[in-house]
Amino acid sequence: MTDATNPSLGDQAKALLALVENTKPDPEPFDINHFVHRLLAHYGRIAAIWGVEDVQGIRPDLTADQAWEVLEEIGDKHDAEWGITWTTLETMADDMFDRPPQSDKAKEA
Repeated sequence: MTDATNPSLGDQAKALLALVENTKPDPEPFDINHFVHRLLAHYGRIAAIWGVEDVQGIRPDLTADQAWEVLEEIGDKHDAEWGITWTTLETMADDMFDRPPQSDKAKEA
């Protein structure tokens, strides 16, 4: 049983996750990566963090939802021996979503 006056870290994490899931994104700049890295460091762990904006940086034609699908697929299928790279993002995005046809101006370049 959890002590209500001194909740475990796990209980606090669950409560924070519930709060985050029920809150609209903050329009103010907020570096979530900083806090994730601090939490991981507390447990002697590291992680590279990739976001929707990274996928859209190489495939600006994708919606945020499509970019998230790419990240989820990579999370399920990436090779830990090679890690996740810009090439991984681009290859998975290309496998999942066709590129839009090039405009006449792009073809001439």
